[in-house]
Amino acid sequence: MMKKTIGLALLAAAGAAWADPPPVARATVAARAATMFGKADTDRDGWLSRAEYRAAVLAVARRYDPKIPSEGKGMDAALAQFDSLDRRHEGRIPRADFIAAALAHFDGADLNHDGVITPDEARRAAKIKQKAILSAKPAAAPATR
Repeated sequence: MMKKTIGLALLAAAGAAWADPPPVARATVAARAATMFGKADTDRDGWLSRAEYRAAVLAVARRYDPKIPSEGKGMDAALAQFDSLDRRHEGRIPRADFIAAALAHFDGADLNHDGVITPDEARRAAKIKQKAILSAKPAAAPATR
């Protein structure tokens, strides 16, 4: 009986770990972006410098994998994202632009435009984005002899 109870408890715990996250509202994303900005803006000047952005991205990534290198493709992609947000080309991003970018990302995934992203919507939006990325890549050059 004890083994069966432990087995059921482990199965229930595993099921909870595999369960979909709850739906997320647009206002929640705005609040999370503001919180993230506040944590990343270490000098509290209302702007994220490239160094602050890089440090924040690395800190978040290392929460999931402490061995993530500080250089490489992942960091290159993060810094390219920074550059796309730095519309003034000043090497810094204002708080409003950071939050606006998070909301634009949210809006792109809110497929039915109801202000809430469900797990199913998130999966479908990710597939759409992946297809767009793959179709935008140039075709490989034909092999030459």
